Parts: sequence; C-alpha cells; structure tokens
Amino acid sequence: MNSPKAAFQTFMSQILDYAGLYPPANLPLEVAFQNFIEYQASPDAWMLSRFVIPAKRLAELPNFEENLSFALLGRGGKDMEEFLENVTLDIVEVRSFCETHDSHVSTDMFEVALPASALSDKFTANDIVTRASDVLNKNGITVFFEAPFGEGWEGRVQKLTRALRKVKDKHVGFKLRTGGVTADAFPSSEQIAWAMTEVRAASVPMKCTAGLHHPVRHFNQSVNTKMHGFINVFGAGMLAFANGISQAQIQSIIEEEDLASFVFDEAGFEWKGLRVVTSQIMRARQSITSFGSCSFDEPREDLRNLNLL
Repeated sequence: MNSPKAAFQTFMSQILDYAGLYPPANLPLEVAFQNFIEYQASPDAWMLSRFVIPAKRLAELPNFEENLSFALLGRGGKDMEEFLENVTLDIVEVRSFCETHDSHVSTDMFEVALPASALSDKFTANDIVTRASDVLNKNGITVFFEAPFGEGWEGRVQKLTRALRKVKDKHVGFKLRTGGVTADAFPSSEQIAWAMTEVRAASVPMKCTAGLHHPVRHFNQSVNTKMHGFINVFGAGMLAFANGISQAQIQSIIEEEDLASFVFDEAGFEWKGLRVVTSQIMRARQSITSFGSCSFDEPREDLRNLNLL
C-alpha cells in the first residue's frame, strides 16, 4: 500500500458518507450498519464520515458501543404543511435516539428534499427554508436542502440558493444529486458546474449524493451514460471555492477523463496549472463537504488500483 500524499489525505479526509441502505446496494439495515462499524476499524477509516439513515429508522438500529456519526434523512413531504409537520416528527425521532445513546452519537447533519411546490416562487421558498432551518438549527443540526431534479430543476435551484443566502446563521447547505441508477438521474457536467457557481454565490456549503462511486469520470455501461468522478467533482469544487474559477473552468474539470491531469503532492492539488495548496484544500472542504455512496469498497479499491492509496 502506498502512503497517500499529504494533499490527497486532506482532500479525501472524512469525505464519504456511507449509504449502504440505498440503491444500487439496497442492503438490509443490520448488514449496512455492521459494514459501517467494520469500516471504522479499517486502515482507510480516515476517508469515512457518517452513516446515512432516515431519521424515522433510527430506532431500528441494533445496540452499539462505538462513537458514531450519522447523516439523517428527513421524511420530506408533498407540500409545505406536510413537510414542516414531518420535520417535527423527525426531530422527535432524533431526540429519542440521542437520549438512548447519550454521548455515543453525533446527529448534527440532516438532509431533506424540498417539495417542488415549495420552490414555485421565492416567497414560499424563503418561508419553508427559514422555518425548517430554525427548527433544526435550534436542535444543533445543520440542514442540507435538496431541490428535486427533473424539468424545471434550474429554476428550483435558483430559488433555493437565494433562500439559503438569506438564512442568518448559515447552519444550512445545498445538497446536489450527482447521479442514480438510470441515465436520466445524472445531471450534466454543465448543470453541476452551474449549480456550483450558484452555491458559491450563496456562500453556503454543499454536499453531493449518488453516482460518485469512482474517482474519475467515465462511461458506465450499466447506466449507459457518463458517470461523474468524485475527484472531478470535489477537485472542481475546491478550485472553485478557493480560487473563484469560472463556470466554464469548473465544467472542464468535471469533464476530465485523464487521471494524469489531476496531480496530488505533499503541498497541494493541481489540474492543468490551476492549483490549491493543502491549507486551501482544508478550508475548501468546509464548503464542499462530503458525498453519499452506497459503497465504501468500490471507491477505495479504485484508488488503490490508481496507486493513490
């Protein structure tokens, strides 16, 4: 095993939220959770962050003694009223779980997709983001909001990011879906680059979910489309947040398929002359935080095959 370069360690530190419950893995809860506990003891545990689980399923977890972190998924809702009622229900589940496990758990991250109807105009978007974040923030939880993908997505993202910009304490963020199990679930490289510039302008952090099983962009036969690479997406994000590069430059990095174009050394990370030093990577990782993946084995096996681990 290679000793990872310092910049690569900083780039990948606690970057992966393990989502074994979700497609395409779709593991039973006990199996996924046992995997997560076993991964904590592996030499690669430094890349691992949280266990992704719906808040409503916290009570189903088996007993454990380890100190663990969780990314909680909200119930969501079909409209604003149901959405806000479900946030309250989710908080009840989280409080009960924390009381049961005392100091053994961290439940400071919450992720939820907003109903499309709540992003129909800026006033409704501002209202639902403010009300939901107030409830969650008072419970020590940072919430990452997702705009439903599909037709009209860009308009929904604009309304969401503008609403996030207005949140006073900024314990909020944007969740970007970067793929799925079908080709139509993958945003284009242009869409990802555009979303990154919107989030950067809003001065809020972002995280990603789905489709980032592999380090570098490539064509995947199983979904018949180009899958985005996590080195591409996070490399572009770090260079964007640290150096203020343009949307076109962000898109070019996301579309890069040659691993040799990404250079890690002891002092920093570089793509075709654009560079961030390790201290900038550390700061940028506060803005582009982590990605959810149903596999921890695939990403690290790829990294070993590429001699990065």
